[in-house]
Amino acid sequence: MESAPRRALLCVAVLAFVLSTCTPEVTDDPIPFIAFAPIHINLNLPEYQALKTAGFVYVDGGVRGILVYRQTTTDYKAYERNCSFQPNEACATVEMHSSTLYMTDPCCNSTFNVSSGEPQGGPAWRPLRQYNTILSGTELTITDDIIN
Repeated sequence: MESAPRRALLCVAVLAFVLSTCTPEVTDDPIPFIAFAPIHINLNLPEYQALKTAGFVYVDGGVRGILVYRQTTTDYKAYERNCSFQPNEACATVEMHSSTLYMTDPCCNSTFNVSSGEPQGGPAWRPLRQYNTILSGTELTITDDIIN
């Protein structure tokens, strides 16, 4: 016959295991980084017309590409499209939601704020990597300098 302290210890161990499996995973793989040469975007070119209004474009660079978003007439955001949750998964690629109100990763169903890159829903717990942008006249430059 088991003693009361032994049963209590067993109950505590089972409860600790159950609780640990219910908490969100906050120790997934680190976000990869690939350096890139500065990207120069001439905002007068037709392919970047969306950046002259409150819009976005995808450009090459980084790990899975960069999502460039115009927040205001002088403030542009450049986010790595590699999702911050399980970033080494083949499908971990962020895209702008059709509403343009947020970004989403259809693979893990995480959503991200367009103004900050912070996660808003889903399993992602880290913000998207944000790159430095410099506006000079009608030229927007994106560098691989990380600003978050």
